[in-house]
Amino acid sequence: MDQNSIQCALVRGGTSKGVAVTRDELPEDNTNAALLSLFGSPDERQIDGLGGGTSTTSKLMIVEESDRADIDIDYEFGQVSVRDSTIDYGGNCGNMTTVVGPFAADENMVDVPYNGEATVTLYNKNTETRIEQTFDIVDDRATTVGNHQIHGVPGTGAKVETTFYDPAGTAEKGLFPFDEPVTTLDVDGVPVEMTVLDVTTPVVFVQASSLSVTGTELPEDIDNDPEFLHWIEQIRATVCAELDIVDSAEDATAESPGFPKVAFVAPPADYEATAGYVSESEIDITARIMSMQYLHPVYAVTGASCTAAATLLEGTIPNRVADVPDGERVVLGHPKGKMSVKANVNKDEVESVTVSRTQRRLMEGRAFYTLETNGQ
Repeated sequence: MDQNSIQCALVRGGTSKGVAVTRDELPEDNTNAALLSLFGSPDERQIDGLGGGTSTTSKLMIVEESDRADIDIDYEFGQVSVRDSTIDYGGNCGNMTTVVGPFAADENMVDVPYNGEATVTLYNKNTETRIEQTFDIVDDRATTVGNHQIHGVPGTGAKVETTFYDPAGTAEKGLFPFDEPVTTLDVDGVPVEMTVLDVTTPVVFVQASSLSVTGTELPEDIDNDPEFLHWIEQIRATVCAELDIVDSAEDATAESPGFPKVAFVAPPADYEATAGYVSESEIDITARIMSMQYLHPVYAVTGASCTAAATLLEGTIPNRVADVPDGERVVLGHPKGKMSVKANVNKDEVESVTVSRTQRRLMEGRAFYTLETNGQ
């Protein structure tokens, strides 16, 4: 046969979309080549595959039963590049994590009630993090119908609550990889003040005003500004090298395009989001985060978890600009609207972060890939 196939599902998790597949479905040889073909990469439209042509719709979840004590399911996330022949396994995706428990339940990989609330314990292999997920089961399937709304997805759905435990230090360099809440690095001869924090994923936080932006920009404002895109990627690449993820900053875009993430933050503000008006009084911090060298159209959940923790940790740049809430819940304003994250912070320790999202299985069946170039 000139094509091979795997059994998988096309799924939406939070404001992201991608493919969920059990590990035993993947070919043992040329795995990444097969997956790139499956997604249609590299091609900016991913016209010949299942990818959606954007970083948030080109995501992969590989799911398997776990043999770890007190863990039900192991999973690994892959950020499939749209424009390059790269799959970045360097971190996790919080939005797509939303689908893992429900996918495992629907695939009969875990024991859940026929009707009622299910709790599944996950282990993310990218970041070596324990995660607990709670969702409802109706007629032996993870339900998708509910009244929970998230900005960036039309309508409402069934809530999936996900808690990341002991989420600091995923890059094995601690909560503050540079040992301080604020550091200054030389980026192409320019000193840049930043907070580098690692909670569910390492994030570089820069104050929006230092980048000559307000923090209320929308994707079209940022994505059509090549000078800004180049500069913020240089900042990210410099930190990527300093964290020893790559050998040099010049290698970062090709070898680790998705991690660390970089965000710019500002005080709460009134602004017109793509899904409606956001009032300064509704949010604690205004934030924007990059995704694969472009502005994320909403906000990465792992990035939001890190942003919430940073907001509550004294001395960080997000803490400096935010209207810091009294409790554990932080509401951040993003391009689509707003998002709420619960961060359990005890002095300089982050014990857990919790987010609530929705998910839906969009289709299931056999998806085809080829290892032939067909003359291209």
